[in-house]
Amino acid sequence: MGMGFSGFMLLFNLYLKSLNFPEGRIGNIISATTLGTFVMALPASIIIRRFSIKRILLIATPIATFSYLMQVSVTQYHLILGAGFSAGLAAVFFRVSAAPFFMRNSTPKERPYLFSMQFALMLIAGIIGNLLAGFLPGIIKKTDIPTVISYRWTLYIFGCLVLVAIIPYFLIKEKPAGKIQKFKIHSRRLILRLFLPNLVVGVGAGLSIPFLNLYFKDIFHTPTRLIGIFYSGQQLLMITGLLVAPVIAERIGKIKTVVFSQLFSIPFLIILGISRNISLSVGAFFIRAALMNMAQPLFTNFAMESVTPDEQPFTNALLVIAWTAGWGVSASIGGYLIEHLSYTIPFFSTSACYLASTILIFIFFRRVKDKIPGKL
Repeated sequence: MGMGFSGFMLLFNLYLKSLNFPEGRIGNIISATTLGTFVMALPASIIIRRFSIKRILLIATPIATFSYLMQVSVTQYHLILGAGFSAGLAAVFFRVSAAPFFMRNSTPKERPYLFSMQFALMLIAGIIGNLLAGFLPGIIKKTDIPTVISYRWTLYIFGCLVLVAIIPYFLIKEKPAGKIQKFKIHSRRLILRLFLPNLVVGVGAGLSIPFLNLYFKDIFHTPTRLIGIFYSGQQLLMITGLLVAPVIAERIGKIKTVVFSQLFSIPFLIILGISRNISLSVGAFFIRAALMNMAQPLFTNFAMESVTPDEQPFTNALLVIAWTAGWGVSASIGGYLIEHLSYTIPFFSTSACYLASTILIFIFFRRVKDKIPGKL
């Protein structure tokens, strides 16, 4: 699934650009997908409390595959929007179910490593997917077909690759969810404090991160194969950060690790906004991603351990909603700003949002004592 998703996401914006869609419309299409995720996130959290997660994933996977294939089978703007919305509805189950599934099937000592390793394995698959996405269009284009068709056929390949995830899903053995009790929220204030930083990060990310492939294409006229290599290199560094993060968290705690990693990523965003040197921009692209993304699994792990087991699916759904709602709204704004102004303002705005999120995390949780593995 990681190979399919990463390859599809790398090329989809470039494919839309080859269809002469402006950045504003591309941003709207991104927003449609995140709107589907936003709408379904809370219902999904209720569904996974009542039904087998394995069964849910086996149903959601073909729906997501069909939606992605539909997005590249039509060229009408509104049909692509609709297919993107449908893809968001199905894909939310992969995100909402993971954390509760891990909490249900692991020990406290295993979890920081499990969350980081799961993220790292997706990135390894992403490296392969991005490399393939960089080179496959060129290989297909050697048959003398137009660029847009080579993108389309490559996207078909990656859409179908998502469907292969059904095989490992069939092999899952899961513990039962236990007796379902009437759901009550006991930690309203805590959940709100977990929600707000994720919302601010989502708003910031949506302004610029979905357009990084277009950034290299527009600013530096980078060929697709090199963009694929850049994304693969980025994910390789992200894996390193994710594997190091639990070790750091054992020494200083999850919250301090999250605060420092997010804070140190901000200067590299600013470099992306002002640099017109490709070597400097690629270096900033690598380091920013490694620092920012090493925080994500640790914050999710911290959130799951901070609430009661019955609240975990609901809390995880709210975290997904916060991030995707922010991303969905701001992607349209980011596309508009890029189309009519430049890439600089979105990158600076993302930096401001990341700083605000880091400050919120520090204020809300600086006095919270982390549950450090081995010291529970």
